[in-house]
Amino acid sequence: MFVTQDSPLNGEIGQQLERTLLYIDDHLEQKITIEQIARYACMSSFHFQRLFSAYLGETVNQYVLRRRLDFAAKKIIHHKKISLAEVALSLDFESHSAFTSAFKKQFNITPSSYRNTPNKSKLANDKSRNSILISAKNNIEVTIKELPTLWFNHKCTSGVIDGGIVKESSHRITNYFKELLSANEPKFYGLATSCSTMAQCINERSTSLLYGGLYSDKQDDVLSEAWLKIDAGLWAVCTHKGKYEYLSRTWMNVVHSWLPKSGYELRDVAAFELYQNEQDKLKKFDDLLTMIYFPIKKAE
Repeated sequence: MFVTQDSPLNGEIGQQLERTLLYIDDHLEQKITIEQIARYACMSSFHFQRLFSAYLGETVNQYVLRRRLDFAAKKIIHHKKISLAEVALSLDFESHSAFTSAFKKQFNITPSSYRNTPNKSKLANDKSRNSILISAKNNIEVTIKELPTLWFNHKCTSGVIDGGIVKESSHRITNYFKELLSANEPKFYGLATSCSTMAQCINERSTSLLYGGLYSDKQDDVLSEAWLKIDAGLWAVCTHKGKYEYLSRTWMNVVHSWLPKSGYELRDVAAFELYQNEQDKLKKFDDLLTMIYFPIKKAE
């Protein structure tokens, strides 16, 4: 994800809660308490619970239960050799019967019936909000495109990405992008960044960030010797408008809201962001346009 000189999101409640939701998702198969989650959010337990309920419209325990049941629904289908009792135990339910009762209450179908006839079942999508960011004004528009093989000529920087920001490297990357634009290389596709893995792009943690230029073919006279081949195929493309600091919200909305219901799944190719503007030529950062490319294939 891209960078900027400073981050207005540092310390903002929405950004703290966004990271907290990712933390919860990473610990669905472990015992986790409200106190642990609050500590991760750097808040007191009392203050955290009040803010969480105010922003998400449900308590922390309700949210954790719902996410565990969402996770269970996927596990039931994709891991048929695992018994329902094992699924219940792995997600910290007291008993198989407690798990069955909670699953039926949320999805209006028992776990066993869902495993046997998933295509005839309609899970409660209206309850599948994974993020505080999914709202009427944040509806995601995704276009499916097919692209040929691209080549990413890049450099690399490492650091903690917080809301799309690697502050330590911002000046260096900005200057490098200016060099690429002034080079006028043939077959230049655009300025791009990519995390070292899809999980790191989505989860916004310490990562290796690749930055440079995309080309339709390898070039002889370039600024870096490192090339990454981006295989041809289908792409889900989403346009993010506004500050780079908010890019992680768009990533989360696509991956956690659009993708599960799209009929597609991610393929093992680097996702990337393609930048449509030069920062120093804009009057307002709210006018920034970033195209996010997610590698996809038809779900099996």
